[in-house]
Amino acid sequence: MRRFPFHPWLFAVAPILFLFAHNAGKLSLSPSELVLPFAAGFLLACIAWLVMFLAIGSGRKAAAAASFFLVLFFLYGHVATGFGLKSNPDLYLVPVWVTLFVLGAVSIARARSDLAGVTTFLNFVALVLVAANLGIAFPAILRSRHSSVSHGPSLRRESGTLSGTPPSIYYIILDGYGRQDVLERVYRFDNSDFTEYLRSRGFFVASSSRSNYSQTYLSLASSLNMTYLDSVARCVGAESDNRSALLRMIADNRVMAELKRRGYTTVSFASGYTGTEFKNADVHYAPRWVLSEFQNVVISTTPLPLLLDRVLRRTQHDLHRERILYAFERLPDPACLRPPVFVFCHVLAPHPPFVFGPSGEKVRPRGLFTLTEGGNFQIIDKQRVRDDYIRDYRDQLAFITMKTRQTIDRILARSDRQPVIIIQADHGPGSILNWDDPEPEEVAERMAILNACLLPQDSAVSAWYDSISPVNTFRLVFNRLFGDTLALLEDRSWFSTIAKPYRFFDADRPESYAAGRGPDVQPLTIIAFRCSGESEAGDLAAYARRLASIKYHGETRPIARIHIRQVQANFEGVSVELAYRMYRDAVAAGEIPDLGEEYETYSGLGPDRRPVIALFFPARQPSKPAGDRP
Repeated sequence: MRRFPFHPWLFAVAPILFLFAHNAGKLSLSPSELVLPFAAGFLLACIAWLVMFLAIGSGRKAAAAASFFLVLFFLYGHVATGFGLKSNPDLYLVPVWVTLFVLGAVSIARARSDLAGVTTFLNFVALVLVAANLGIAFPAILRSRHSSVSHGPSLRRESGTLSGTPPSIYYIILDGYGRQDVLERVYRFDNSDFTEYLRSRGFFVASSSRSNYSQTYLSLASSLNMTYLDSVARCVGAESDNRSALLRMIADNRVMAELKRRGYTTVSFASGYTGTEFKNADVHYAPRWVLSEFQNVVISTTPLPLLLDRVLRRTQHDLHRERILYAFERLPDPACLRPPVFVFCHVLAPHPPFVFGPSGEKVRPRGLFTLTEGGNFQIIDKQRVRDDYIRDYRDQLAFITMKTRQTIDRILARSDRQPVIIIQADHGPGSILNWDDPEPEEVAERMAILNACLLPQDSAVSAWYDSISPVNTFRLVFNRLFGDTLALLEDRSWFSTIAKPYRFFDADRPESYAAGRGPDVQPLTIIAFRCSGESEAGDLAAYARRLASIKYHGETRPIARIHIRQVQANFEGVSVELAYRMYRDAVAAGEIPDLGEEYETYSGLGPDRRPVIALFFPARQPSKPAGDRP
């Protein structure tokens, strides 16, 4: 039995279980999301083994070849992403992967032994991998099921409550929809027709609204619970990247709990984003063919996107398009349900991926399917990324705006009584957002959002104001509809990185982020030897921060001092050793203070795409960022 080759089937599920185990605790994934990937993986292992058996004629050799194939299969997307092959990875990886598999399969087929020992070893390795990931996954699932988050006391229903059946409420989140002034300044998109349309329909459009947080889960956990997240950050820890507390706050949020208590029927739409599906709502709308965020991630680690595109002509991007179109098509349907209803719909647009042209036409996707944006890679070719993002975002925005307008008309036409309709973004766009070291204009773009609300005619709209933020949205709605007396909170905006979502920095003071926070953050002094040329480094402090963000990806490293030396000679002849000797010469000449011998290095393209060799020294006496140039 020890030499029976069962390892291919374990290697088929181990990578899936690995992804689940290392994300279940952070994102509160449901075990049901494993059913489809496990079934597909098991079937793939059967097919791979059968094909190899027919070709080789030995069960053990066929199993070894099948396992080798499965390892390559599940490594494909990781390698493509790791090497930055986000655009057309098949042009590079497919020939390499095919060559590797053929060489491996031929070597296995020509082996003189029957691979009994290899089979035992592979069985053992596969069992260990599965057992280890199961050990990680189960405690995380148990913790996510048994932990809870307190959202504060229940709201009191005061004597000023409106009489009769309260109006239905639509809460529509257009992910990444920017504010009008930002769209005009950054994207050259005139959105005044849409905002004027909203006003003509009775909406109040907040002209200077900003999101409270820079990420979806943070923003929605705040708005749906009408509170800031300082207490959550204190409980979880500023250095944690575990988002399960946020997802629990969204799933068990204060707004929906109070509305259900007041007799509302809850309605949700499939979003494709873990945490905003609300499948346990009273009514849940979802298209027939849907993939969860986790299942999309699993597919993206394999060559399946290539097969879906070239063979089935039905890609992950197509399913994403269909889900968005389905939401707009069915959003008016809850108006036919018995009132009152609360409708929550999170539309993952105009946020990337960009899948719509300005008239809704299908757009050829750029690279692998992903719901993320921004990233350190953008600083390498910043202008090209910015131009592509602006063009594609603007096109998708035009279509989403048109569909939103049509959907509002249909909702109002089907409603017997005017509903409350909230059209709001969770955060703004990020054309060149560098999460590790954002510039002030990038933070401003990220926080500026569309925020519009339609209240019944018998409610005073004057309570709304131009700078209202999402944390106060339902405080005002509950006060106007039910006569509650919820105090408004100060409208604040907080930026945090993907790597450290709970380390909040005041969006009005971006220098606080650049300076870092906490005694454990080690300041740096940077000695940079940069290839000379026509372009200049520009703002030395910004250049230094971006250079540090390349070296220390995902970390906040404040800069005490930077010294830049232009290298006139052929830069290819400059090595790290030569850079260090040049640094020691500058120290001996009194041009640079002696920083000791402990340092780290970076050699490659700098933020301005010019070659640079940098020496990073721990600063002994941090001071305000400064720079010099000889």
